[in-house]
Amino acid sequence: MKPVFQKGQLTTWKDDRGFGFIKPAQGSKEIFLHISELKGASRRPKVGDTILYQLKTQVNGKLSAYNASIEGVLAQTLPKKQNVNKRRLLPKFIGIGVMVMIAILSQEFSRSRSPSLIKLVTKPGCQIKGNISIDRGAKVYHVPGAEDYESTVIDPARGERWFCTESEAMANGWRKAPR
Repeated sequence: MKPVFQKGQLTTWKDDRGFGFIKPAQGSKEIFLHISELKGASRRPKVGDTILYQLKTQVNGKLSAYNASIEGVLAQTLPKKQNVNKRRLLPKFIGIGVMVMIAILSQEFSRSRSPSLIKLVTKPGCQIKGNISIDRGAKVYHVPGAEDYESTVIDPARGERWFCTESEAMANGWRKAPR
């Protein structure tokens, strides 16, 4: 069954409050109209507009308009919604590609073509680690096979160094590690 539309003229409109009243063409009591029932209208209603509407009875028994439109006023068309995901997909792929290239290039350039700092500081056969303790600043040396030898890392920037013999380490002010 096709919906039945009524026709009437807007006699009162309170724009600040978003409602008004319609005088029906078939003469009965005024019909309440709320702005929310004018979905898609391209402008606000004005007194004197001809309104097309369907009738409904509210719980309090009063009549109100619903599914209303202003005669002669084109319905506002919603802008065509583009697929947001497709539109944003290309820049994301480009961004990921750029980050991958940066990561690959940074790894390639970070690999030094020259010998490592440890190889530059140590002489062949020099395996005694001269370490400076962080908490006390004591200079101790570690020999291969000692308990902390493998976990000790030499940092030349902190003044730590490699020695070839224990006598060389002691001559430079270092003492043997207790373990």
